[in-house]
Amino acid sequence: MKIKETLGSLNIPDYVTLSNGLLGFLAITYIIDKKFYLASIILIICIGLDGLDGYLARRLNLVHELGSYLDMVSDTLSFCFAPAMLVYSSYYDLTLGRAWQSPVNALSTLVPMMVVFFGVLRLSRFVDIQQEDKIYTGLPTPLFTLLIVSITYLFGWGAIYDVSSYIPLFVILSISLLLYSNLLYPKLIGAKRKSVGLLFLFIALIGFILTRWSMDIGNLFIWITLFVCILYIIFGLVLVDRYDHEKRKNS
Repeated sequence: MKIKETLGSLNIPDYVTLSNGLLGFLAITYIIDKKFYLASIILIICIGLDGLDGYLARRLNLVHELGSYLDMVSDTLSFCFAPAMLVYSSYYDLTLGRAWQSPVNALSTLVPMMVVFFGVLRLSRFVDIQQEDKIYTGLPTPLFTLLIVSITYLFGWGAIYDVSSYIPLFVILSISLLLYSNLLYPKLIGAKRKSVGLLFLFIALIGFILTRWSMDIGNLFIWITLFVCILYIIFGLVLVDRYDHEKRKNS
């Protein structure tokens, strides 16, 4: 039987959750200071913490009502406001004038607003609802954050590839619509799948670290990260359909 904690007490998973939120706020401060490299690394660590708190809660058999609300608040900072700020700071160009004077700056303002809007809607949608164990409804905000971190580095603040700002902004805007959609995506359930997820996150983290010593290798790792995110967005729907088919077959 699961242990029911009182609202006034915090357990180990809660502190991990709060650490996620605090680091998310720290990432925002680095973004404001134009230290995008450090902010990106912190956001990747936040994604790892987001998976760790749930794992610890299940492993230690600790559950209380406050936990889901703490998770939502922390995720809002790390996976809504922080990535939105990263998009805004990467593409808003002060030399072009105000948003109403420049289409690029107008889009650079609108897209982060939509990231926050759909992200918060997605997080609040299930704050007090236990979803089916193997399925997410809507694109997970941590994966979307990782995608933003990769795109803004390759086609934004990192200036690795010189492309029109409209392209990455429209890509981010389009994918943000999936956050509050009814599309179903698979969760990483089981030791093997979780190991794959950790390896993927490790590749993303190492990619950013390596850019300081070997940009070519680091960029390759970040490209792999972006490619896997896109594969999940496209083919995750197929995996869920297969899971539903097997479930109906066995029922």
